[in-house]
Amino acid sequence: MTVIDSIAAQVKHNCNISDAKYWGNYSPCGLLLRMRDLFRIEHAMKPWEGVNHKEIGVWMQQRESLWQDLEEQEYRDIQVNGKAYRPFDVKGINQEMEKLGYVYSAGYGNLLKPMFMLAGLSVKSSKGKYTIYISEREIARDLSTSPAMIQGNTILLRRQTMHLFFWSKFEEMKTSRCSGALLKAFSEYGISKDIDHRQPPEFLDRLISHITEEELATYIHHEIGEASQRRILGRWWKELLVSIPYSRAELYVRSLKDIMADTCRSGTLSHIIAHKKAGSLGFYISLLSGYRRSIFPDVLPAYEEFTKTRKWKVIEKARAEGYKRAGDRVRTLKALFDKGPVSAERIEQEFI
Repeated sequence: MTVIDSIAAQVKHNCNISDAKYWGNYSPCGLLLRMRDLFRIEHAMKPWEGVNHKEIGVWMQQRESLWQDLEEQEYRDIQVNGKAYRPFDVKGINQEMEKLGYVYSAGYGNLLKPMFMLAGLSVKSSKGKYTIYISEREIARDLSTSPAMIQGNTILLRRQTMHLFFWSKFEEMKTSRCSGALLKAFSEYGISKDIDHRQPPEFLDRLISHITEEELATYIHHEIGEASQRRILGRWWKELLVSIPYSRAELYVRSLKDIMADTCRSGTLSHIIAHKKAGSLGFYISLLSGYRRSIFPDVLPAYEEFTKTRKWKVIEKARAEGYKRAGDRVRTLKALFDKGPVSAERIEQEFI
């Protein structure tokens, strides 16, 4: 067993423990989609290759049996070159991983699910005070599919996860249920519903790889936008999230943070507007759902107008109004927090 194989096995053990403890937080459909993607990655499948139902059925039974054995276990330290690192010591572990051409990630996702990943390191760069890692093939990961994350001033983007995501969106785009925004997003990149299917899948894969590369910057700016709001969403925000786990209120509060990140001057939409990325805007609109959609309704009619006029000022106006509205809700939430403990029920009554 190589050094990387040994480290990957340790990371994967923690991934399996996280999945064992938190798989029940996903909807049945969401769980199946995540397990399908995990199966594809663990079996090094191409995005266009069909999954054998019998094989994945056996794999799912084995994985569920493993989860039953692991759900009461605690996360283990990661041993690297004879030294033990706590599983969330991303900085310490990456000092060793970079030497080997790999990148490690750990953090918390929705409903406070721990996320762990080890992948090949494709690119390391910087943007201002931020260090940016772009990973390639993932060799150990859990069910989480977050394409990007930030810890401190370090941003990680998962190229393979993003690539699989855009393939799934392409499959969705081909169906009659597809929204107009998703169709428009792909059309900006030269991909239509009736693309010539006589082309080999590798041809389409190159087109989707191009989309992935172009959209990396959009995800970087969401994370930078999130970091820029730390002055507003300070320690009190983290304390609030910890106090309302596994609730609709937690999802709402996280959605509010996302909209702040997307609509601030250094965030997602400001980047899209500045670079006139109509494809990125289409993807953004098509993915705006749930509480994020209810918090930021301004952008929907603005996008409809944009598709007719191609005037970016209407998107900029919606961005500014969306940031103000989200900020007003954050200030209301802060005022409630300052008066004493805020329950999930109170947040639901006040905002949802």
